[in-house]
Amino acid sequence: MDTKTTAIILCAGIGSRMGLRQKDINKCALPIGKTTPAHHMTTALLQSGVDRIVIITGFAAESVMSALSKSPQSERISFINNPYYDYHGCNYSLSCSTDSEFVTNAKKLVIAEGDSLLHESSIAKLVNSTASQVSLLRDSSFIDYTRSVIAIGKNGKITRFEYDKNHKGLTPALSNNETLIGESMQLWSFTNDASTRLIKLLQEYKNSAEKSKTPLTHNGVYSINKLGADITPVFSDHPNDWINLNTQKDIKKAEKEKWLIK
Repeated sequence: MDTKTTAIILCAGIGSRMGLRQKDINKCALPIGKTTPAHHMTTALLQSGVDRIVIITGFAAESVMSALSKSPQSERISFINNPYYDYHGCNYSLSCSTDSEFVTNAKKLVIAEGDSLLHESSIAKLVNSTASQVSLLRDSSFIDYTRSVIAIGKNGKITRFEYDKNHKGLTPALSNNETLIGESMQLWSFTNDASTRLIKLLQEYKNSAEKSKTPLTHNGVYSINKLGADITPVFSDHPNDWINLNTQKDIKKAEKEKWLIK
């Protein structure tokens, strides 16, 4: 198997901040006008040149699979279920992707959040970047310290991401040489040695989690930060066309947007 580019989409969460917790629907499968977040993201990724998509399901997995069952390119989409979606943190969901040979054999890995609605040109810009480690950003003026994943780095390269999982609005501590580079739009890609090392880190994390007697609650940037890599920022040409679906207000905003793929 020689897959050039595989995208991993995380769709396992329970959507507790949104206040839904309907037993039969995941927020990535919620109807948004005439589309769903899962359909929009998978279609945009495939149109951008991704060869395969591996979706990590968990809470209400059937609803995500159903939302994509009629996709014209469904044969290029596969699913892995995370049985610990309400126990271990998001990094465990990401680590579940390493059970797929489409992930372990890919030359490029793209990591996306299933509840992140991004303009298709922003997705294409990241997928087609030639840098070995890339993160899609918008500038620091967009940062909301209660909910943003913040890119921090030196000399224009990202060295780590910070996220306040308690949503208290705490600002991250910076060293003398560090700066806030921007807000992560929750889309990354890794190739060559970086993807190989990331897969190894995720496999080690999965093994540790499955042996642990307590939940590992690390968020989705934990293993990315462990890489210790200089990540190239790519800035979106459509910074206002991004909706991270965390609240009912986010859903109402998404329903008004014209750029979502139907």
